[in-house]
This record gives sequence, structure tokens and C-alpha cells, in this order.
Amino acid sequence: MGAGRYIVVEPGRAEVAFALVDEYQGQGIGAALMRHLAAIARDAGLKELIAEVLPENMAMLNVFRKSGLRPTTRREADIMHVTLQLS
Repeated sequence: MGAGRYIVVEPGRAEVAFALVDEYQGQGIGAALMRHLAAIARDAGLKELIAEVLPENMAMLNVFRKSGLRPTTRREADIMHVTLQLS
């Protein structure tokens, strides 16, 4: 029904990504994946997760907002750059 992952892009920093089957969206699965990935990332010594999200993808932006990690966003052209501090 869905998956999430992060890829370390530099020491202490990783890019996070999710994919969910449409029929399972809006059920809290993305938020659960985000919390789980954040915990794993912290345990691995990461300090920050980043993501690039289309501005119209409000569902994913809401997952980050509800993560409890206080995301910061920066818009550049047609992409939102999201940063989530883990510490």
C-alpha cells in the first residue's frame, strides 16, 4: 500500500520520499511512515531530512506539517523545498 525511504545526501542530511497507493491516501499512513523514518534517521545520527514536493501536492505538505518536526519550506520555481530538523 505504500513505502517511504531516505537517502543520505551528505553527512547528517538525507532526502526523504514516499509513495502511497491512491486508495490508501488520507488514512494517516504517510504520517506513520514519516514518524518511523524520522526515528530511524535520528538513531542513525542524521540531523535533517529534506524533500522536494510539487506545490500542489498538499497531501504531502500536510504530512510534513503534521510530523511534529516543524518543517521549513522554500519555494523555487515549481518546487517546494522542505527541511525537517531532527534534533
